[in-house]
Amino acid sequence: MFYLIWEMGILLLLAVGFGVFVGYQIWSGDARSAEADAALAENARLRQENENLARRLGEAKSSSRVVAEPVAARAEAPEIAMPEPVEAAADITRPGDTRSTGDIEPVAKPKAKAKAKAATASNTAKSQPAATSDAGLSDIKGLGPKAAAALKAGGVTSVSQIASWTDADIARWDEAINGRGRIVRDDWVGQAKSLSGG
Repeated sequence: MFYLIWEMGILLLLAVGFGVFVGYQIWSGDARSAEADAALAENARLRQENENLARRLGEAKSSSRVVAEPVAARAEAPEIAMPEPVEAAADITRPGDTRSTGDIEPVAKPKAKAKAKAATASNTAKSQPAATSDAGLSDIKGLGPKAAAALKAGGVTSVSQIASWTDADIARWDEAINGRGRIVRDDWVGQAKSLSGG
């Protein structure tokens, strides 16, 4: 009987040892493969991120060249000075001029008419909402000072320019100002159209 107990004990120890060995092989293999899978996934993610950064850098360089060209062209173009308005010289008499000044209308009447028109225009402007073309870029909700500075540096200085943007322009400017979809999300084009009256 004692022999059977020893035999049973030895068989149990062999079974436990075999189970531990097999378990170790299974668990350590999964752990190693999980670590390897995690390392491969991290490697692939970093490669993808590196490629995206390289692509964005190339696009930024090309868009900075495109943006810099219109600014340089504007800098080269000479500004044309508008001539000063000349008032009617009807009340000026020259030495030796024999005509009378009675048939000449005074200059003050057109000025009074202009003042009346300006007063009428200001009254209508007060009664209408501020949807005029003199709205600035800062009037667009969601367009902050950094984005406005980037747009001005790129040549966009008025709301009417934003109102005429196409989908390609929106994508290009969103990438240029790093807007991450802000132009579409805040509907800059729609706001610009309503501000410019178009």
